[in-house]
Amino acid sequence: MFSRLAEWGREARMRPRETRTSLLERVVELGGATVAQLSNELEISDATVRRHLDRLEAEGLLQIEALRRGPGRPSYLYRATDAGVRTVRDHTPELAERLLSEMVRLQIEQSTISEALADQVADAHRSEVPSGSLEQRVDAVVDALRPEGILDHWQRTESELQLVNNACPYIGAANTSSCVCDADRLAIEKLLGVEVEQTERLATGDDGCVYIIPLEPISLDAEFKHAV
Repeated sequence: MFSRLAEWGREARMRPRETRTSLLERVVELGGATVAQLSNELEISDATVRRHLDRLEAEGLLQIEALRRGPGRPSYLYRATDAGVRTVRDHTPELAERLLSEMVRLQIEQSTISEALADQVADAHRSEVPSGSLEQRVDAVVDALRPEGILDHWQRTESELQLVNNACPYIGAANTSSCVCDADRLAIEKLLGVEVEQTERLATGDDGCVYIIPLEPISLDAEFKHAV
C-alpha cells in the first residue's frame, strides 16, 4: 500500500507534458520499450504510462509493434517515429551554425549562400502569393513566411509598409554571419517582386527585424509592374 501511495505521489508531481517527454526520451534511448519497462523505470503505473503512450502515438511520435511470444495475447513494443526522434534529438540548429561558421572561415562568397537560401524559401512559397496589389501580396507573404519564423506581421505608415519579425528562429546563425539576414530579405524581395530594405536586426541588438517597402516601390521584375 505504501509503495502505491509513493507511486501516486510521483505521478502527481510529474506534469503530463514532462511525463510524455520523459517517456519519449527513454523510448528513443532504448530503441523501443514496453509499457512494463517504462512503468518500472519511471516508477509510475502501467495505466498512466499507457495513457501517455497513446497520446504520443496520436501525435505521430510513436508507433506500436506487436510482439508475439507463443500463445496468448501479444505484448506491444513502442518505437519512436522519425518525428519522435527529432523531437528529443534534433541538433539541426547546432549543425547549421557549424556549417555556416566553416563557410565563413573558408571565405566562401556569402552573397552566393544568401542567394541560394533565398531561392529555396521563395520557391517553397511562391504558389502561396497570388498576383494583386502590393498590400495584398505583402499580406500573403507574411502569412506564408510566419510558420518559418521569418515574419510575424506588417503595418502601413504614411510613407511605407513595414514587415516585422519579433523573434529570430536562428539567432545563433545570424550572429555568425549576416548572410542569414540577407537571405530572408532576398526571399521577401523574390516573393514580392519589389526592392526591400532591412532597417533593424535582432542580431545587432534591435528589438526586432524590420523590413521596409516604400509605398511607391522599385519593381524587380516587369511582371509585377502592373500591380505596384
